[in-house]
Amino acid sequence: MEYGKAGLRQFLTAFVFIGIIGIFLILNLVIAPPDVLVSERRKPARFPELTMNTVVSAGFMDKFEGYAADNFVFRDSFRAIRAFTVLDVFLMTDKSGIYRSKNVGVGEFKRMDTGAFTQSAEKIKKVADSLLLEGLNVYYTFVPDKSIYAERYMPGFDPALAEKILSGVLGELSYIKLTDTDALSANSFYKTDLHWNQAEISKVVKLLCSRMGAPLDLNGYVKETAGDFRGVYPGQLALPTSPDSLFYITLPSLKASYLNDKTLQFESGPVYDLARFKGIDPYDLFLCGPQPLIVLENEAVPERELYLFRDSFGSSLAPLMAGAYSKITLIDLRYLNWKIIDQFVQFTPGADVLFIYSSQIFNNPSILQI
Repeated sequence: MEYGKAGLRQFLTAFVFIGIIGIFLILNLVIAPPDVLVSERRKPARFPELTMNTVVSAGFMDKFEGYAADNFVFRDSFRAIRAFTVLDVFLMTDKSGIYRSKNVGVGEFKRMDTGAFTQSAEKIKKVADSLLLEGLNVYYTFVPDKSIYAERYMPGFDPALAEKILSGVLGELSYIKLTDTDALSANSFYKTDLHWNQAEISKVVKLLCSRMGAPLDLNGYVKETAGDFRGVYPGQLALPTSPDSLFYITLPSLKASYLNDKTLQFESGPVYDLARFKGIDPYDLFLCGPQPLIVLENEAVPERELYLFRDSFGSSLAPLMAGAYSKITLIDLRYLNWKIIDQFVQFTPGADVLFIYSSQIFNNPSILQI
């Protein structure tokens, strides 16, 4: 009798388990996979090529695991359950490197790679040395990871160590210190994203322009709102997160031109592209997202020129710095090789040059085409 009850329990357990697997199998066959994983801002892995070579080499199964994980039904719901369990039940400090903080919101642990920082600095020095020979005034700084403003210690970015590494390579250049000043704080950054908030970096702009001797005039700028903004981190966290408000600062006299990567000619475009705010990365509103070369011109200020070597942080910084410069050329060496820069940019002796990169770029020197 006891054996019969045990056997029945085992049968029912197996039946329920197979039933659950069968239901999810049917759902996965019926429900079409997403074209884009909106919460994670990427496309899901596609079904891998099935050939004898991929089967024998185990390449098919390796890629199939990623495909199955990306296309599984109710994927976001299961991710949310896991995140809740990790952070709110087991009270762990992070979920797969994503943390929550009262001061800075949601962020990601980014450990510094000292070797990478050195290599990035060496690449910058190569460019800076050639510009110094052409008679330009060269400055550099870095945007720290927002984790340094968290209420608890985050074992990631170390601004003091970053300064030491960069000064060891770039010591001959003029350094503009942003950390440990009143220019930056936790409020300078979005709570849901890695980027700084354009509406909160006026002190940064004033500090940079002051150190470069460029009189800044922010009169005439108007603060506009685009709406609620959820940055890159909520989707990675997979838990409900209050949005930021995205503001952008407009100036009627400011004009923008972009290098068309097909025609290789500059074409006029918007300083702020509101259509992109509704896209997969709303931060692309600023200067139309990733662009190799942009020229900003402001006829309302005295003639003065700046060459800004930048990453995405420069997209929201440059429109404000146009209050001190009649012409700003933004150069993104992630998308344009330094070897061919002279085909598109003619450097003016006596102009200012600013290298400003975030910690993510310094941690990834291979991305700079130098």
